[in-house]
Amino acid sequence: MNLSIDVELFSQGLFRFAPSSYTEERALGMFSAAVALADDSITSRAIHCCQALKIDDRLLYEVVLQSYLFLGFPRMLIAAQCLDAHADVKHAAGETLTAQPGEMELWFERGEQLCRKVYAHNYELLKSRVESFAPEVFRWMILEGYGKVLSRDGLGIVARETAIMTCLIMENKPQQLHSHMQGALNVGAPKDLIRKVVLEDIGQSAGDGYRTALDVMSRLEISS
Repeated sequence: MNLSIDVELFSQGLFRFAPSSYTEERALGMFSAAVALADDSITSRAIHCCQALKIDDRLLYEVVLQSYLFLGFPRMLIAAQCLDAHADVKHAAGETLTAQPGEMELWFERGEQLCRKVYAHNYELLKSRVESFAPEVFRWMILEGYGKVLSRDGLGIVARETAIMTCLIMENKPQQLHSHMQGALNVGAPKDLIRKVVLEDIGQSAGDGYRTALDVMSRLEISS
């Protein structure tokens, strides 16, 4: 847990948030950071901020769904309930309850493809490292994380990686942040987008997480 977060500073940032570029990605990044705080008032403010910027509520829903991979089910459920109170995301009755033939195989196939794209030449290293201490976890990463969740239609992978980055900054998770910041670059995120997210949007409100992000940016040669 990152106890150095300045919640008031983050809240003030939401009030003045008015991106002049990469609007969708940055707005979703701020929303994802708010989800990490598990505070209804701040999450509500982030939702209203996104809506004022004409961000489709369905994109917010995708960010909420993927948040459990990085923040756990409790915070995901808090955010889902908050979003439901402020947004109108239509769901077809029973659409998520019926298993489709071949669904697991599809998830694994597209999960492996996406994970290879995100990790690029580091994919085999990631696989061997995780399988060395928890073989099941690597399979779950591919099937559950990259296949079932992050490969869903409706939200582009650059926006997804931006949202992942911001919650990891708020959580101050150096190793995972490095992987996903590099991953964002691998899937086509401009360095300028990452700079703006870290320096202008999240900034010092993340406390130690901000300093970690600066260090990762320096190692990935993003800071200039």
